[in-house]
Amino acid sequence: MGRDKDLILKGSPCNVNYFDRKLLTIRQAVEKGETYCGNFEVCDSKDTLCSLRSGLEVAQNVVNGGTLEKQLKNFSNADFLDEEAWNSKEGKTFYTIKGKAKWLDAVEKFARTVLLMPPAESVLPRCDKCYGVKLTKEVIDSIHDSAFTLSGSGKTQRRDVQYCPECEPEPIGGIIKGDPRDKEDIDFIRRCSEQNKRKE
Repeated sequence: MGRDKDLILKGSPCNVNYFDRKLLTIRQAVEKGETYCGNFEVCDSKDTLCSLRSGLEVAQNVVNGGTLEKQLKNFSNADFLDEEAWNSKEGKTFYTIKGKAKWLDAVEKFARTVLLMPPAESVLPRCDKCYGVKLTKEVIDSIHDSAFTLSGSGKTQRRDVQYCPECEPEPIGGIIKGDPRDKEDIDFIRRCSEQNKRKE
């Protein structure tokens, strides 16, 4: 038996202990009474983000019809992931984390806890060096597909690049010298250019 949908959609990690895997329904939560997290007073007095609240939000989106992978990828675009956040592995001892890879790892783990999913391997790719979560960024490459240096038709190519925000710089697009799809056109232009040079 899974966790009741209403407990996920209407609860909060501030006063519901989602780490208790036996807590399945709102009725049980009401009978137990509010269980404030071990960081409630400190968190309330400081304006610090919380990975548990973000993890619950991801879990709520999964319950509403998304997949964990898609929701985490959507969350990876949040503009606050470079800021510090509270995190906990059991809801009692809290510590701060910083960095996109650590944020995503913590959010995925808590979303799995809320959804009563096994703590399996991450649905997002991991870095071989630091084992942090890799992000995916779409980059745009400029295609220089003319017979002449640094010139072209203005075509671009979009591609997804995976990178670890802890170990690698954020990827940017580059220059592709020649578009393989236009090889015949380029060869034709070169031949014409060579013929014109010979006539001169």
